[in-house]
Amino acid sequence: MQTVAIIGSLFFWNNIKVNFIEFPQVQFIHFPYTAPKQSMDLIDEAASQSDILLFAGSIPYYYCFEKIQAQQIQAAYLPFDELMLSLSLLSITHNQNIELSKVSIDLPKEDSFYQVMKEAGIQCASIHLKDYSWVYEQQRKIDDFQIDEYISFHKDLYEAGKTRLALTSLHAVFVALKQLGIPSSYMVESKHTFVTTLSKAINAYKFSLLSASQITVVSIRSRENNIVNNHLFLENIEEICKTFNARVSQSQSEPYIIYATRGVMNKTNIAHFNSLLQQLEKRFETFFNIGIGIGYSLQEAEMHSSQALFFTNKYNFQESTLCLIDEESRLHGPIFENGKNIPLFNNDKQILEIAEEIKMSAKNLKLIKQFIVMHNNRAFSAAELADYMDLSRRSAERIINRLIDHHFLILSGEEQPYNQGRPRKVYKATTQFNI
Repeated sequence: MQTVAIIGSLFFWNNIKVNFIEFPQVQFIHFPYTAPKQSMDLIDEAASQSDILLFAGSIPYYYCFEKIQAQQIQAAYLPFDELMLSLSLLSITHNQNIELSKVSIDLPKEDSFYQVMKEAGIQCASIHLKDYSWVYEQQRKIDDFQIDEYISFHKDLYEAGKTRLALTSLHAVFVALKQLGIPSSYMVESKHTFVTTLSKAINAYKFSLLSASQITVVSIRSRENNIVNNHLFLENIEEICKTFNARVSQSQSEPYIIYATRGVMNKTNIAHFNSLLQQLEKRFETFFNIGIGIGYSLQEAEMHSSQALFFTNKYNFQESTLCLIDEESRLHGPIFENGKNIPLFNNDKQILEIAEEIKMSAKNLKLIKQFIVMHNNRAFSAAELADYMDLSRRSAERIINRLIDHHFLILSGEEQPYNQGRPRKVYKATTQFNI
C-alpha cells in the first residue's frame, strides 16, 4: 500500500476525496494550507509520512521545487488542462447563463483558453484573462508570485461593472473573492485529470523502488597498481563505505570491490564523492581508475563494473578516471569529464547494417563509432584509433581504408607532429556514419 500526502487547501481536499475510491490500495493524508506559499512549511513533515506528495497545483509545487529536487522527493501536482477549462466554461454558460465576455479568468497559460475556443469554433472578441505562465518557464522566481495581484484583477473588473463572475484556478483567490462577496467559481476538478495524474505518480514511485533496488558494484584500482599498504587502504575504503551503507570485498589485491544499492548511490552527492576520492589521492599519493556497474542482478552489476573499469584505461588524464555502465549497458563518462552515454550492446541497427555491408565485425564498428562520439567527431589519426582499439597501426589503417572505400570516413587532411616527423593523415566520419 502506498501513502499519498495531499498538500492543498481544505476546499481542494473536499473536491477530490470523492475520487479516492479509485485507489483502494492507497492511504491519503491531508496537509492543509490557506495560501500556496505555506506548502514550504509542510513539505518536510509530509515527505516523512508518505511515499508520494501530490500538490493542489503548480504554484505550491514550485514553491517547494528546489527541495523536491535536492532531496529527490517523489512528488507531482494536479495539472491544469484543457478538459478542466472546458468543463468550467460549460458549467458557467449552461448553469449560470453568463456570457464569456462577462467573466474574468485566471489560469496557468492563456494559450489554453484560445485553443479551447478555436477547437470549439467559438468566437470571443472580448475576454478578460490573466495567467501565470512564467511559473512553468521559471523566468522569474516563484517568490515573485503574488496572490493579491490575481485577487485585485478579478475585484477591479467586477467593481467596474465589466464582469459578473470570476473564474479562478487558484484556491486562495477563490476563498478571498468569496469573502469579498464577489461572485466566483473555481475550476472544475476533473476526475479524469486526478486519476491520470495520481496513476502516473504511483507508477513513477514503483519504478523508483525497482531502480533503487538495483545493485551497484564499484571497482577501484590505483593508476599504477602501486598501493603498498593494502590493509591501510582497505580500512580507508571501509570508512568511506559507511557513508554509502555499502560493504567492501576483503580481497587484498586490486581492484578492490564495493557493493551497494543504486538507491544509496543515487542519494550520494557527486561533489561529496569527488571530495572523498581526492582524500584517497592525497593520502596514498596516486590517482585511481574507478568502474561503476549497475545491474538487476549481482552478476550483471559485477560484469558492468569490470567493463567500466576497462574503459577507464582508454584515458590518460592526469587525475583519477571514473566510468559507469548502467543497467541498460550504456557507458557514461569519464564522469568528471563529459556526459556521453554510449550503448555497449551490438543492438544498434545501423552498426549491424554497416557490418554486413562492408564485411567487418560489429564489435570493431561499435568501438570505432564510440571512439568518434567520445572525441566529438574531431579529426583523428590511425595511431590514435589503433591505441584506442588495442590494435596495430597497420590493422587500424586497413579498417580506416575500408571505411573510406564505403564512404563512412574521409581523409580530412594532414597534421605535422611536434617531433618534426613525417606528416600524418587524419580522418573524419561522414554524415553516412550518422554520428
